[in-house]
Amino acid sequence: MRIVQVWPELEPGEVGKAALEFIQELARQGVKPIVISAGGALVNRLELHDIQHIRLSLNKKPFLAMAFSRRLRNVLQSLNADVIHVHGRLTAQLVWRAWRGMNVDTRPILITHVDQYFSPGRRDAGLVSGQSVIAASRGIANHLQQHFGEKLADSAHVVYWGINSREFDRSKPVSSQWHLRFLNSYPQLEGKNWWLYSGSLSEKGELRTFLQALAQAKESREDLLGLVVGVPKGGDLSYVRKLEQLAQELGLEGSVLFLGDRKDLRELYASSQLAFCLADPEEPKGQNAMQALAMGCAVVAYKDTCAGEVLTHCFSQGVVERGSPQALCDLGLALMAQRDKAELHGFFHEDIVKKTVNIYRSLSTVSLTGDC
Repeated sequence: MRIVQVWPELEPGEVGKAALEFIQELARQGVKPIVISAGGALVNRLELHDIQHIRLSLNKKPFLAMAFSRRLRNVLQSLNADVIHVHGRLTAQLVWRAWRGMNVDTRPILITHVDQYFSPGRRDAGLVSGQSVIAASRGIANHLQQHFGEKLADSAHVVYWGINSREFDRSKPVSSQWHLRFLNSYPQLEGKNWWLYSGSLSEKGELRTFLQALAQAKESREDLLGLVVGVPKGGDLSYVRKLEQLAQELGLEGSVLFLGDRKDLRELYASSQLAFCLADPEEPKGQNAMQALAMGCAVVAYKDTCAGEVLTHCFSQGVVERGSPQALCDLGLALMAQRDKAELHGFFHEDIVKKTVNIYRSLSTVSLTGDC
């Protein structure tokens, strides 16, 4: 089976890292993909693994990219692929325009991938006009169904973004050197239990609710401290200052630490009593919940988020309705008392790629039998 993966670009960052890890896992599982993108700093890492890359400017605006639609179609035809898997809204539109001009009897299966919420527009036809759509969460699938239900029919699949099992491997203990360095930096954590909040710091988030819940919990557990990991979008530190002021007003001075952006999330999750993943409803990926569970840390997440969907599969006792500090406090204290075992299953890259390859194969079989 010949698979073409199409991405807007392969630059360092969250999206680029996800793309690289997904493609590399495809190759590890014996599917040798061909990658088309606008290029980027991560292309060299693909080529180190002997993965073919074709550079096309698929990240440009439609009025600039229309001119090479025929060129794109010729490239796709020359690859003689069985499946084209496209990531990104603009990319999907461009590939769909090229694909629909190919011979209906011989063209590959077209699968589009949607991993964010968006306001649908007239240029989004390409997202839902192939043989299937993969949504990165049940919430996104419902969003697509709401706006494109007549086009989607039964063609939508839910495949979550996974995490790297080698990076988040609980069988490898956290080094004593890390603990020593961390406690030297934050000596007030010595002998305490940590509640960890991780995620984007935004007005839409629920960090205020977390701080209120922590203040209530400290009335019965004086050994609790809160750790907040993340930075505001755009680096607006004024919002952090407001949160620090709120913490003081709640009596949490000295009991909550704002750590900023961290590269040692693996160690933080492994060392915390609880992780709170309280994103806004449109948070699309839930990877912070996956990472915490993989490291054995119990998680609290809102039901209406992707993190809540992950917990429904792996740690349902951590799911809570949105908005109540008292509910967060009560659930957090209960989970600490119960010490329920947290595990992650079905959300590592190897699981996600297997599910995706099964979709490729099922659609190829349907196409070959003439049912599509």
